[in-house]
Amino acid sequence: MTQHGRLLLLTLAFSAGLALCAYSLPPAQTSSSQPQENGGGTSGHDAMDMGGMQHDHAMPVSGSTSASPGSDTEWSVFNHRGAGLFIFVWALTALIAGLWPRRTWLCFVPPLTLLGLVEFLLLRNDPEAWPMGPIGFWASNKDPEVFQHRVFLLLLLVIAIVELLRAADRLPPLLQKFALPGLALFGGIYLFFHKHGGTEMEHMMADPAMASSPAMKQMVASMDLVKREHLWFSISGFGLAATKLLADTGRLKGRLGATLWSVFAIILGIYMMGYTE
Repeated sequence: MTQHGRLLLLTLAFSAGLALCAYSLPPAQTSSSQPQENGGGTSGHDAMDMGGMQHDHAMPVSGSTSASPGSDTEWSVFNHRGAGLFIFVWALTALIAGLWPRRTWLCFVPPLTLLGLVEFLLLRNDPEAWPMGPIGFWASNKDPEVFQHRVFLLLLLVIAIVELLRAADRLPPLLQKFALPGLALFGGIYLFFHKHGGTEMEHMMADPAMASSPAMKQMVASMDLVKREHLWFSISGFGLAATKLLADTGRLKGRLGATLWSVFAIILGIYMMGYTE
């Protein structure tokens, strides 16, 4: 087996270990407010249902309980913070590889970390959908939120493959210049169209009685906070795309070109590690 083949196998094995270790950790403990007592036209049962709707990463299944070991909000927060940790490690190792380019084996570590992130999100993104939940792959794709999560997952997988090919010096010149900047730009733009709360949230907002309830107003405030968080994710992604384009097209040279883009990725990772809803 060639050296590149051994490095690829090591990459896959180590990233799987990273993802499984992260998956086995408990969700972040965050304080969540309890649904208020019924003071208006909403029953206590309805208020409790809406309080349990605080999710950004779980498909509702009629007659079933959540697959997450905690509230859906805690599950979502842990997913974002876990993803932020992976992105931070990816960016930090890319920064180190840019500072010491002669250590060629270092170039394989950043895509290794991205593969770990892909596996981590594949297992945790939507706990009631495929591959961990009872809802099949095609059926779960009917939920816009789940479908968009899988688009982001595919985007991360393509970025990891592109960077693996770059590290192995197997990437065509055109892709060396435009692949990662283009993918980062696409991800930043796609975040603006990311739906929050799924189809069940849309149905509840269409009901005037539900939309005016205190629990639903709290949900809307939470979703607005999530949208602001994702806006900053997009801004960091645009900065990454711009600096990476300047570096890969030769406008930024030397260590500055090799490392400046990773600073935006480090900022993104740190920001995501402080994610809240």
